[in-house]
Amino acid sequence: MNVGRKMIFISVGCLACVAAKAQVDCSTATKLICQVPFGSGATSNGIGKAAAEQQASIFNGPIGAQLSQLPLSTSAPGYITLGGAPYKNLGSILIDRPDTGGLGKFVVASSIQQFNFNHLDGIPIGNIPFVYTTGTGALDFPTQIVSQIESVRLKVNQYVVLATYGIGQKTDLTVIVPFSHVSIAARTLNQTTYYITPQNTLGFSQTFADNYVPGTASGVGDVTVNVKQQVWSGGASKRGSMAVGGAMRFETGDALNYLGSGAYGFNLYGLIAYKAEVSPHAKFGYQWNTKSVLLNPTGAGPNLNLPGGAQYGGGVDIAMGSHVTASTDILANEFVNSPYITPGCQTIPASSVTISTPVCGATSSNTPGALTQTLVTLNQSTVTYTTANFSGGLKWKPFPGHGSASRLIVYGNVLVQMNNVGLRSDPSPSGGISWSFFAPLK
Repeated sequence: MNVGRKMIFISVGCLACVAAKAQVDCSTATKLICQVPFGSGATSNGIGKAAAEQQASIFNGPIGAQLSQLPLSTSAPGYITLGGAPYKNLGSILIDRPDTGGLGKFVVASSIQQFNFNHLDGIPIGNIPFVYTTGTGALDFPTQIVSQIESVRLKVNQYVVLATYGIGQKTDLTVIVPFSHVSIAARTLNQTTYYITPQNTLGFSQTFADNYVPGTASGVGDVTVNVKQQVWSGGASKRGSMAVGGAMRFETGDALNYLGSGAYGFNLYGLIAYKAEVSPHAKFGYQWNTKSVLLNPTGAGPNLNLPGGAQYGGGVDIAMGSHVTASTDILANEFVNSPYITPGCQTIPASSVTISTPVCGATSSNTPGALTQTLVTLNQSTVTYTTANFSGGLKWKPFPGHGSASRLIVYGNVLVQMNNVGLRSDPSPSGGISWSFFAPLK
């Protein structure tokens, strides 16, 4: 079977290897999406288990929505020619070139990127407040209110294998296969249970020891098949170029282990660039997604659409001689009608007046018969926001000349989030390698 037919076969085969959608019972499952509910004790809170688990897992949707749409290395052809000679500007790293490799050109590439997440929707993930109410069935204290801090650690190592084949002179087909290792741990701090009487007064409170629950998962993520069509190549010496494309993401990864999105995705985009020693480029696109179990992990409600939205970016590549290119980009992703968490307040009965946490304001009361205190918790809403990232790195062609060895390109890059919205990471390093050769159809 020739290379072109193999690429098409792989693309079609993605349809058959999708992961099954299913809700999860965190009292029995070991999925990573259960780490926070299990660590918080929400899975064992008797009559109020469902409500407690739903509250403890409200940040799964925002995390899953963005973990499944992390920036991937592009299907850029790397080695290209201009006027029949090798072009010394090696191109961008996270934004594709509009240029195609040409009929029969095959590019294989691999990369690794590391993410160490520190904030979610502006809240440090090491200091997430939770308050939830559960039932006990007891006559003297039928209600329990649990208050605690969840300290969460979340790391992702993402490995990507990419193959691009020129199925036409100006048409490229790319298959992108990510592999991920996800590590998440939840530590419950300062857990206090308040026992409430039938008369809605505080009977007593009890403080419990910290609880620590770690977990890891590894596997294939969501496979993406991309088709890019160059629609214009012109201007002075044909230095200008434009392309359009479409990418289909399949739900091949295990969403409940944060390895996939749990949804199909489709992206339409346009690319434009000008080839020069200082080469500007830009991308505009829009992402659509289907419904995902990540937005309904416990099955307590309907599955909702994974957030999508406009995607755009631009930057410049600067040729530093014939072997090194510096690449900088600004990347922006819009998340329309996305689940979003914010600190909130919950007032509960008290045996004495308690000073409120500043985020909640001075809401404590000592009205006779109505002693209250205010606890900090999480509220979930639906908002539209845009993440902005800076990408900067170097591409290097280690071998000179015009032979096959000269088509080997390696790169190093760092991705830095510029605003504190959504799932925010420490500066994220990455590296990769690509090699191109000709394997014409027969």
